[in-house]
Amino acid sequence: MGGVVVVLIILAIVAFLGWQFAESKRALATTQVESRYTPEETAQIVDGAFGGARSVLWANTSGPGTINKRRRGYRGGITMSIDIEPSPDGGSRVNMWASEHLEYLVFLVNFAGVVNRRKRAIARLLAEPNSLRSARGAGDQPVSGHRAR
Repeated sequence: MGGVVVVLIILAIVAFLGWQFAESKRALATTQVESRYTPEETAQIVDGAFGGARSVLWANTSGPGTINKRRRGYRGGITMSIDIEPSPDGGSRVNMWASEHLEYLVFLVNFAGVVNRRKRAIARLLAEPNSLRSARGAGDQPVSGHRAR
């Protein structure tokens, strides 16, 4: 019975490390989203995705993107960069990635998952028809559907 418990603990640790590795790779990869909003409107929506109660956890910082947010945390936290460019069809193209991070044995140790969750939230907000109104007013609202590449 004791050997089974040890094997289950080892399998759980291996599964957790695999999940962390995948989260780290997704955070570092550039996520591209097409938006029907102008670059200025898109910047308002993206900035709104870090507002409300989340504003305590994210700080503006310098970096390679149009918008750069640093997660407050261990050793300065992970930085998420967002680049917003005009799209030929009149909308905008948004590229999001983790631009600054602390890595230890191929794992991001300062919360890669928060970057992945913000990427998904921003993609949903940019797909939502009322996102601009939300960004200017009440803050985050649950939304569904997105068009991400």
